[in-house]
Amino acid sequence: MTAPTLRALRRSDAAAMVGVLADPALYEATGGEPPTLAALTAQYDMQERGISPAGDERWINELVLVSGEPVGYVQATVPIAGGAAEIAWVIGVPWQRRGLATRAGALLLERLRAEGVERVRAHILPGHVPSERVAARLGLVLTGEVVDGEQRWETQLGA
Repeated sequence: MTAPTLRALRRSDAAAMVGVLADPALYEATGGEPPTLAALTAQYDMQERGISPAGDERWINELVLVSGEPVGYVQATVPIAGGAAEIAWVIGVPWQRRGLATRAGALLLERLRAEGVERVRAHILPGHVPSERVAARLGLVLTGEVVDGEQRWETQLGA
């Protein structure tokens, strides 16, 4: 399998990503349902700005591409005032179990490290084994804290 690359998410990516995110199985553990094109376009329009409406968080939203085709995304919310960045990853069902989330997550962590982010965290539903495995492979460690029903995983990024 070709190694994944990352590219900044754009509003125009919504049409392709609706298909990537269409499988209801993707939402079995987390809840929700596949987005509509209108909803995803509105979301991507907001995310493409790269900063929260309050101006207190920087948003990094990257498509995960394999051979130039989108298969998922990774994202980070970085507090402007400093502190831990919150990361997440989603890979479409047809492309899962190929190590893409781990490799894309590693690329995101490299970027965050290069930008001076010192700590990252992820929140994962207890028992969501695939996400727990990705977190562990990325070097995140279960903290024992639970936030809104999700377990917190964290790591310190090396300089």
